[in-house]
Amino acid sequence: MLTAKKKISTRDAIPTSKSADFLYRAQEWFTSNSKIVGGVALGIAALVIIGYLYSSGQAADDIAANRELRRVQEFYQQQQYKIAIAGDPAQGIMGLEEITEKYSGTPTAEIAMIYLGNAYLYSGDLEKAMATFEDASPGTEMLEAAALAGQAAVLEAREQYADAAELFERAARTFDNEVLKNERMLAAGRDYALAGDMERAREMLEAVSESKNQQYKQDADQLMAQFGLN
Repeated sequence: MLTAKKKISTRDAIPTSKSADFLYRAQEWFTSNSKIVGGVALGIAALVIIGYLYSSGQAADDIAANRELRRVQEFYQQQQYKIAIAGDPAQGIMGLEEITEKYSGTPTAEIAMIYLGNAYLYSGDLEKAMATFEDASPGTEMLEAAALAGQAAVLEAREQYADAAELFERAARTFDNEVLKNERMLAAGRDYALAGDMERAREMLEAVSESKNQQYKQDADQLMAQFGLN
């Protein structure tokens, strides 16, 4: 697990029960190469929120955090990142920054941290994005992989391709989900190639090329052709 640096915290989930333990529904948020920062296409892969249980001791705070996160998510999904980050007092909307601070330590805050890092990234604030992803304290492999992929995207935007590739690969291997793994291995392959490490690039892209999903196979084949790896 990544180690928290106690600066910012985030969490998110949707309760489906009000019993002692809360089971969180799966929720998907897919963002892939959807934002350009400094002319660099960012490879933020899908964020799949997997249901999990947590102690009832955090229930009250997490219910409140969940309520606030669901309200601000609308602005995040509409790419109104400034409002998503800072909120809108006039509308009674709490921003991701405040949610992560006020409800630090809850499962919802862990997820909100990833949203906050993405929002900084999509706004072009690479320094805050990196600090947020590094400060994340994920309690699941899924969130750990998301934080690693976020750091990788920042490094890619800075054209630090070798380091970005390594983190994308780590993210792909940390959480074994077919969609996320393919997205992150594609990003790793691309960045390895941009860094001049064609052997590692071929390894990543060939693995994706063997996917049963035709779209990922085509994407991998196109990148291999682009970088002369066929």
